[in-house]
Amino acid sequence: MPDPGAARSFWLQEALGADPGEPCPPLEAHVAADVCIVGGGFAGLWTAIELSAREPTMRIALLEQDICGGGASGRNGGFFSSSWWDVEALCGLFGDDEGLRYAHAVSDTVGEAGTWLADHDVDAWFHHDGVLGIRTGTWQEGPGGEGPAAFLEARGLGDRMRPLTVEQAREIADSPRITGARFIDDSAIVQPARLARGLRRIALERGVRIFERTTVTGLDRSRPAVVRTEHGAVKADQVVLAIGAWAAGWPGFRRSFGVIADHMVVTEPIPELLAEIGWTSFAGIADGRDLLFYLRPTDDHRIAIGGGGLAVVFGGRASGRSATHDRRVADVAARGLLWLFPQLEGVRFTHAWGGPIDQTPSFLPFYRTLQPGNVHAGLGFSGHGLSQTMVGSRILASMVLGVQDRWTSLPVVGGELGKAPPEPFRYPAIKAAGWALERGDRRADAGRPRGWLDATVGAAPQAWRDRLVARASRRRAG
Repeated sequence: MPDPGAARSFWLQEALGADPGEPCPPLEAHVAADVCIVGGGFAGLWTAIELSAREPTMRIALLEQDICGGGASGRNGGFFSSSWWDVEALCGLFGDDEGLRYAHAVSDTVGEAGTWLADHDVDAWFHHDGVLGIRTGTWQEGPGGEGPAAFLEARGLGDRMRPLTVEQAREIADSPRITGARFIDDSAIVQPARLARGLRRIALERGVRIFERTTVTGLDRSRPAVVRTEHGAVKADQVVLAIGAWAAGWPGFRRSFGVIADHMVVTEPIPELLAEIGWTSFAGIADGRDLLFYLRPTDDHRIAIGGGGLAVVFGGRASGRSATHDRRVADVAARGLLWLFPQLEGVRFTHAWGGPIDQTPSFLPFYRTLQPGNVHAGLGFSGHGLSQTMVGSRILASMVLGVQDRWTSLPVVGGELGKAPPEPFRYPAIKAAGWALERGDRRADAGRPRGWLDATVGAAPQAWRDRLVARASRRRAG
């Protein structure tokens, strides 16, 4: 396996090889726009497209420090997923009605995205085949567990996480580790870099001016606002900040989230082995450990897998080596595939890469407007940006246009539900929790107790979120 960080992600290499797109030079002048969007990932591109659809004559400028899709949007697992696995916490934070309304909004985007991509001739390897949530031990309570499924069943939504027998699950993908399973139909997989580059093409066709390799150096929050770059500036009536984990280094967002990093690996093409294990559909798989493995096939007959471990980034250094070059975490993912499917022993891994995640204490994004009222931020997608950024683009477009509608009334609109600890305390706290979670998962997989230390330290992030849920419940009751 090559060292992670030695090259761009497999996704982006493949997408650029298929269609590099027309060049978008850096900004080297002073320009005016109605809206300036900072960030050329899913959130920024979807927002540009949404605004152009609502207001075709709007002058939109988009600034990206790398190339569109070069950040987290071109490095993730490619799961276009619903939020049903997290529905208990959503309803705890917002109440049943609002929690389910948000869950439905996210879930609806899965089918909507497939229709949109087909209508706009974007070949992003989109497959609406669902996700198999598995347990590989009775201790697991993730996507294959009973908790969220029972919660949904009690509310007449049991079909959102259908129970499968072990035999039925192994017909989808024959892992001898499966001890229980649920199937989530409201999920799809996609080649994320192809999606990002396709969104870039559509935005350009609609007249959006995209400036790549343009680093923002400052923001004058005034009316109009001025977004300053190394060699130019954009004067705009409205500004949208959609820069993901990189916002951790910006004033006003330093405690909005912690920055963690996930790593992925992808195998060589293995069509015969995929047939041997019966994984002939395009269903994704996620297990129920605390640091879950997520894996999916590709259109060129590989398996891509991530998870099982994490790296931690100090402060706002989302571009640092810890976010992109951690071979240990990549090795954990590779070994995870062979643990789940021993039949694949000896397979070669051809690509490895990592990327930062803006992980909020609530595990949810937030959307808020900064003073003097014309700068809008959509951040904190916490590793679930594919579906949530599509919802987020509608929220941000409505915020820019100053309308009150179904999108701006969603419960995630407003300030962060909780703050992360400040540095220098945040880094060691997250590092210790990640270490304890990974070690505890490994011990549980081996049939051993997690141990008091691993259980206590590893539970800290979830305990912090549980406090937010309890606080929200008390506030609604009071």
